[in-house]
Amino acid sequence: MFLSFVGFAAAQFHGYLFEQMGFTPLQIGFLFGLGFTADILAPILLVLAIRRLRGPRRALMLVLLGAGLGTLMLPYSRGFAAAALLFSFTLFCSSSVNPMNTACTLEVTRTRGGAFFFLLRTLGTAGYLIACIISYFLPDPARLPLLYMGFGLASLIAIPVIARTYIPEDPRQAPEDILVNPHPRRTPGLRRALRLLSAPVAKRLLWALGAMNFANAMATLVQGNYLMARFAQGQASISLAWIIATACEIPLMLACVWLVRRYGLRAVLGFGLLGTTLKLFFLGAADSYGVFLAGLAFHGCFFSGAIVGFSLFLDHRYAVADRPSLQALGSLFYAGLPLALGGLSAGILWHLFGLRTVYLVAALIGLGAGAYTIVLMPRLPGRKDGGRG
Repeated sequence: MFLSFVGFAAAQFHGYLFEQMGFTPLQIGFLFGLGFTADILAPILLVLAIRRLRGPRRALMLVLLGAGLGTLMLPYSRGFAAAALLFSFTLFCSSSVNPMNTACTLEVTRTRGGAFFFLLRTLGTAGYLIACIISYFLPDPARLPLLYMGFGLASLIAIPVIARTYIPEDPRQAPEDILVNPHPRRTPGLRRALRLLSAPVAKRLLWALGAMNFANAMATLVQGNYLMARFAQGQASISLAWIIATACEIPLMLACVWLVRRYGLRAVLGFGLLGTTLKLFFLGAADSYGVFLAGLAFHGCFFSGAIVGFSLFLDHRYAVADRPSLQALGSLFYAGLPLALGGLSAGILWHLFGLRTVYLVAALIGLGAGAYTIVLMPRLPGRKDGGRG
């Protein structure tokens, strides 16, 4: 968990790296759009890989290998076509890491309860935070290849750790489930996963998560560029902003531990989505660097409450044999599509109207998604039907 999130920290620099490589705002938008379009294919292929590789563990090691190598090589790509190809490959792999890591972790910690998973997930946030702190002390743009090397190596080092530790009794699925298929090729596939995710509550929750992450992606993907342009801050401010956002995520994650034990997943999911609405509102309204940083204090709400809460929603609601496929395919709707569309939209709005407009539009979409969340919350599982600790 710790090492994989160190690798994720490369995301804070992607937009800034492309700007340093000489790409225009419209080209950066298309790079994000193309890169995150690869995320759309990743969950679909992961469902097939889970069946053929007898569970999520080997799939996780493969995508970590690709993410690590792609991150190492990205600063050395030459030309738009090469950067687009390598960035798409890197994001294809890195976007697959989190759902597979979640599925593997839930397999080997199933008897500990949902609150324990929140506690374990704080190690990932700590890894991201430490990577941001290290990058803060390397503010020279010439050091970007060195930073990307560190991010990539963390992903590669995680592979032998996973090979040694992520081993449930049955490598295909959790052993206590009554549905243990005798042959891994008969485990649930894409059609069944789509049907389960189209259930009323799951479908509405995915709509809310997708809309919120679309707005969140617009703000996050060009955050480094916005800090440099609007507030005249140096490269170190990019890392400082992520240090604040990530450091504040740890207490938010611990708050989710208390919420899931006392009130259930409804409170956790509502906290995550409505907290993200506050973040986007503050970022859009910020006229000073201080207000912008204050908005970033709510950044972790989406990743601690909304995303982890949705992972536990799947873990509580569906049969164990279905869960790895649902974790993989669910990321298509709350991450792959919203990130691809959000990155492309940010680049187009930046090109046509400027970076300020990107943040204003993101705030408006976030407010709409927050209003939908309030309507949706009575349908979400509470403590009795989904909040076991």
